[in-house]
Amino acid sequence: MKPAATSKEEILAACRELIHRQGGTALNVREVAAACGISVGTVYNYFGSKADLVGAAVESVWYDIFRCTDDGSAFATTQDCVRWLFERLAYGNAQYPGFFTLHSASFVNQDRPEGKVRMQKAWEHIMEMLCKVLQQDPLIRPGVFCDAFTPEQFADILFSLILAAQLRGQYSADTVLQLVDRMLYQMPCTGTA
Repeated sequence: MKPAATSKEEILAACRELIHRQGGTALNVREVAAACGISVGTVYNYFGSKADLVGAAVESVWYDIFRCTDDGSAFATTQDCVRWLFERLAYGNAQYPGFFTLHSASFVNQDRPEGKVRMQKAWEHIMEMLCKVLQQDPLIRPGVFCDAFTPEQFADILFSLILAAQLRGQYSADTVLQLVDRMLYQMPCTGTA
């Protein structure tokens, strides 16, 4: 028998394991307590309500999936960042089957403000990382960005494409990488064949 969980992080680790094995709907206080070898009351000592527990578990899963650098400086190019994001989505889908769909649907379609805030926080982190990489990428040809077309706008496009691929369960970055290459690195077409 494993020792009882004695910290908030150990409880969240048990939550991630439950989500991995049984999906996000498996999170209930009794099952978490049993998985941790602690009483239900002890869970409530760490988390004030089931909503707090679920929200913290969801945030913990998002962090596990997208753990890396906080600021995007680990990526030399936009393509490196996009490739990494698709790899992490594939990891997240394998490690936490159905998490993205369940999480998005349950928090967007229901009145669960704490879940929406945590999901939005994860998305904002990814957007900030994309923006920073776009601003620092040394391979981007001059003149790509201007007041009418900013790195932030292109990051929004990339993020939308990444989310759409996730919703379709497609974890190949090839098409998005082609778009990045053609939009940012190659000289634009002149219109002649």
